[in-house]
Amino acid sequence: MRIALSVWKDCISTVFDAADQLLVVEKDGDGVLKRTPFRLSSADGASRAMQFKEMKIDVLICGAISRPQEAAIAASGITVHPFVRGSVQEIIDAYESGQLHTATFALPGCHGRGFGAGRGKQRGKGCPWK
Repeated sequence: MRIALSVWKDCISTVFDAADQLLVVEKDGDGVLKRTPFRLSSADGASRAMQFKEMKIDVLICGAISRPQEAAIAASGITVHPFVRGSVQEIIDAYESGQLHTATFALPGCHGRGFGAGRGKQRGKGCPWK
């Protein structure tokens, strides 16, 4: 399982559409978390979706994201967890423990967009790393 986090310094970047840095995390055979930084080559949703597929990304965790970008990425079979905030380590820990969608990690002002029912087919499922 390869998870991409849209990052700025050591935090989730606030706006995915303007972000150009990713941190890809995956566990190796010994359960050690491997972190690899990547630079996004395009701001276009379809191009980003293609780049994610080439990188074999399964999950994207990001801040605010436009509906067209989210739709393009999700249409590629990538699970998108939008409107998330926090430090990289906090978000990785929250994802692993199934706590990513608590109010603690919600961007202020998103009023439920991205959280709860109706936004993403895989919401509320447990962490596949377990």
